[in-house]
Amino acid sequence: MKTLITGSTGLLGHSLIRRLVALGEVTGLSRHAPSGSVSGRHVVCDLLDAQRTATVIRDCRPDVVIHAQALSDVDACEREPALADALNVTAIRHVLRALEGTGALVVYVSTDYVFDGTKAAPYDERDEPRPISVYGRSKLAGERAALAAPRSIVVRTSTLFGPGRMSFCDHVVKQLTAGEPVQAFTDQVTSPTYSEDLADGLAQLSQTVRDSWSEQGPRVFHVASAGSCSRVEFARRVADLLGAPRTLVCGIPMAQQRRPALRPAYSALTTVHKNQAMGRMLRPWDEALAAYLRQRR
Repeated sequence: MKTLITGSTGLLGHSLIRRLVALGEVTGLSRHAPSGSVSGRHVVCDLLDAQRTATVIRDCRPDVVIHAQALSDVDACEREPALADALNVTAIRHVLRALEGTGALVVYVSTDYVFDGTKAAPYDERDEPRPISVYGRSKLAGERAALAAPRSIVVRTSTLFGPGRMSFCDHVVKQLTAGEPVQAFTDQVTSPTYSEDLADGLAQLSQTVRDSWSEQGPRVFHVASAGSCSRVEFARRVADLLGAPRTLVCGIPMAQQRRPALRPAYSALTTVHKNQAMGRMLRPWDEALAAYLRQRR
C-alpha cells in the first residue's frame, strides 16, 4: 500500500512516518524540509500551490492520503483567520482535487475543538459540531470538504503529545525537571492522546476502511486515548511519574489567561463504533503518558 502523509514533519506526521514505513511505500509531504533524518521518501510541497500539489500527488500515485497538515495553533488561527482557512480548508480542497478519479482513500485528521464543550458526557460521532473558535470552524469546514469527496473519512482526535514536536506535555516536563512551577487549567477537560498510539490506530483504520469500502460512504470516526482529564490533572500525573513535587503544579481557570481564542471546557471523545479495527478508543491516557515518559528518558 502506498501512503502519502501531509504534514509529515509535525507531531502526528512524525509518528505516522515511523509506523507506516514498515507497512509499505510511504511519502512524507511538508511545507519545509525536515530538520533531521527521516524514514521513507520526503517531498517539499506547499499545498496552497494547487498545480504543485497536483504534480506531487500524480507522481506519488498513493492508495491512501492521510492529511495531517494543519494550522493547529488555536490563538494564531484567531489572530489570522484567513491563514487558518487557507491551511485548514483550502489545502485539503487542493489535495482532493488532485486525487479526483484516482480511487485513493483520503483520511482527514480533525479535532475535538469542533465541539462547543457544553455536553456533560464524552462526544461521539453522532454529536452535532458547534465550534466556538476560528480554529474549530476552519477544521469543521475542512471536514465538510473531505466528506464531500467519494472516498474519504474524517478522524477526530484530541490533545496530542509525543516525540518530534514540543507539546503541552513536554512543556510540563521541562518546567518540572528544572524545578520550575507550571500553570495548568482546572476547567478544560480533554482526552490526551499519544501520537504513537494514534498513528497505530490510523494505520489500522485506513487499511481496514480501504479494504472494505462499502456503500456506507464517507464517515466520521473518533480515535483518541480512553478516558479524560483536566489540564491540571494531566500535569500532576506528569509530576507523579517524574517524581517531582505536585506542589509545583498550580491550577488556574481558563479565564485567568486572556487568550485570543475560546477553548471548549469539555471535549472528551468516545466512539459509537464497536469494531476495534474501525473507530476506537486507544489505551488509557495515563498508561500512554507513562509509556511516553519512559521512551523520552
